[in-house]
Amino acid sequence: MKKWQLLFGFAAFVTVSELIGLPFKENVDLSNFVSLIVSGILLIPLYGYAFNVAIGSKAIAIAIFVFTAVVPGGFTLIFGVAFTIQHFSVVQLVFSTGSFALLLFMLYPVFMYAFKSDELWLKNTK
Repeated sequence: MKKWQLLFGFAAFVTVSELIGLPFKENVDLSNFVSLIVSGILLIPLYGYAFNVAIGSKAIAIAIFVFTAVVPGGFTLIFGVAFTIQHFSVVQLVFSTGSFALLLFMLYPVFMYAFKSDELWLKNTK
């Protein structure tokens, strides 16, 4: 679980850095706030899986997984494929594949927390 604690720490650091840096940006738009909200929501199952703690209910964890898979996952897949087709090169293909692999790496603990941590949810209900 140590690697997932490191992943949570890195994700929390990036989210807090983004939050602290928000007032210092030249132009702040809606995408900055959406990014902060998605990052903050993603921290919940990352923390729960990394430290083996049930936060909320299993239904909430499943909803967070679906939200995280659809919103950032869908955008990464659609825009990554579209951008790679428009600007096709080996370098772009490597970066698009890498961004999708990073997304899958970030979704793995969220999936495991929502669907494969039954003993955690049973322990929470007792």
